[in-house]
Amino acid sequence: MMTARKPEAFIFDLDGTIYLGDKIIPGAKETLQWLREKELKIRFVTNNPRFSSSFYTNKLNRLGIEAQECEVINSAQLTAQYIKNNPKYGKIFVIGEDPLKKELAAKYIPMVKDGHPDTVLVSFDTMLTYEKLQFAYQSLKNGSNFIATNPDAVCPTPGGGLVDAGAIIAALEAATGRKVERVIGKPSELMADLVVKQLNVTPDKCIVVGDRLNTDVALGKKAGMQAVWINTDNKEIQTTAKYIPDYIIESIKNLPYVLSDEFQAT
Repeated sequence: MMTARKPEAFIFDLDGTIYLGDKIIPGAKETLQWLREKELKIRFVTNNPRFSSSFYTNKLNRLGIEAQECEVINSAQLTAQYIKNNPKYGKIFVIGEDPLKKELAAKYIPMVKDGHPDTVLVSFDTMLTYEKLQFAYQSLKNGSNFIATNPDAVCPTPGGGLVDAGAIIAALEAATGRKVERVIGKPSELMADLVVKQLNVTPDKCIVVGDRLNTDVALGKKAGMQAVWINTDNKEIQTTAKYIPDYIIESIKNLPYVLSDEFQAT
């Protein structure tokens, strides 16, 4: 359970937490308005690198959620910045889509489609081909670095989900016998550090809210934040689970009720 420390900032997942596809999840608008009225800081953090931060901002506003572009962070932005800060990754072969490539290009990061890349970057790619997978496999066998934007196996959608970067990572790990060396999005410390720096608060004053134990809850607990798990499927947490949420709720609409004690003095 949460301790009695008043939060100052909230970090929300998007897919499966605020909306599913193009439909807002019931109670999301009211919950965020409730937090805005308390003048709390808010960030929306997604591992989905297929769209830009402006796309997500426009989508949130279209669905009735007040949001500014500076409040949205995605794994593509963070990946581009991380690679820019680490020139050892050199020339990049990207399994991913145009928005990610545009983020990389904006940081003047060299990308190649053939030859001998220094690094294979695996991301969410709905246009994945066997040729891409084979080239990545061969490059990794020849010693290229192996990094990824995010570890999610499936991206939630109304139709049951889309195969995501985690599944592609698993295929390449199985084929090469190598493990991915760095995952840059949630739950990495890179993402946690970026969000905390933006919010300008200490981690113990942050609450992460999301529907994934292995990304959202793990992000929070690894960084010393509080975590709320939205358990829409009534799943049981294994006793061996590494990261245990402070609260479990069925929907974002329940968040104000479970946090009411935190704000009694406000």
